Amino acid sequence: MLMLFLAGYVLALREADVPESRRRIRTMGCVTMMLTQPLIVYLFAIATPANARTFMLTWALLIGLLGILVVLALVDVLNNVRISANARSAFRSELRSLEEDVRRAMAERQAETKGEESGPELRLTRGEGDAGESR
Repeated sequence: MLMLFLAGYVLALREADVPESRRRIRTMGCVTMMLTQPLIVYLFAIATPANARTFMLTWALLIGLLGILVVLALVDVLNNVRISANARSAFRSELRSLEEDVRRAMAERQAETKGEESGPELRLTRGEGDAGESR
């Protein structure tokens, strides 16, 4: 049942809109889990300590595969941190660009209405000299 679930996840991951690095890491994790499951079944259902060499070799393989799974999980965490840092950086630069556009539009609006005293002065933030004034 777990093998079918993992195979379905790998197939769904092919079609998903995720970064390629995340897809590769998670596919490798699923394949490693698929290799681990038969070893676990063999160790707990078939292998006996009477055949010591096979028993120990199978346990060593299982521990190695579990170690690889832990390393892949850590690589996935680091990759996700990298992806989120890049997305955060792109968001900040876009936000900075939008702030500049708003400031420019406000300055143009103030220049148009400079001669008219009917409208209030538009500002995003208060300046140093405006701390005590209320508008």
